Amino acid sequence: MEQQPPPLTPEEVAHLSAKEYAHLGQPQTVKVLGILHLVFGAIGTLMIIWTLYVTFVGNPFLAFAGKSPEMLMQEKLEKEMMGVTLMSTALYALITVIILIAGVLLLKGRRSALKYSNSYAWLSIASKFINLGVYFLYVAPMSQEMMRASASSAGMASTSMEIFMTGTMVGIFVLGLIYPILTLVLLNRPVIKTWLANQPS
Repeated sequence: MEQQPPPLTPEEVAHLSAKEYAHLGQPQTVKVLGILHLVFGAIGTLMIIWTLYVTFVGNPFLAFAGKSPEMLMQEKLEKEMMGVTLMSTALYALITVIILIAGVLLLKGRRSALKYSNSYAWLSIASKFINLGVYFLYVAPMSQEMMRASASSAGMASTSMEIFMTGTMVGIFVLGLIYPILTLVLLNRPVIKTWLANQPS
């Protein structure tokens, strides 16, 4: 049976020392982040499956869209980027495994949950910077060259597409940093660290 915290008021809890807090029941922060870890891990697993399917089988949406110059260009770009995609997917798979393990350990209230959560957070943050660098150094120049080579994508249309793609990538980068940073901040508070340190491994 899950240990339930005593019926203390928020004011009483706020005045407890870290050592006293460690003897209370599982903090809600631990439970909530444990659930979120598993949710994001499940989403990550689905994304990995989809990426591998598109890489080795093909993007079904491109087939539905027909063989327009833009679709042919997109198909060629995906083939050119296969190596980068596979390396990125392998790194993402490692992060997904770690966050799933961390989620289970958090819900079970295990001491090692903090280690796995921190590992996930730092690796996730590092991967975001790696992906952003790969985009600007490799993906963006390749996609720009292909778009400019397409007669239907010349001029203003090509420039607009480049701006859209860059803005999308930067937006994904910023949004992607939010959860791992929150994980580091919330789980490394003294009271949470002390509570986890007093739990079984």
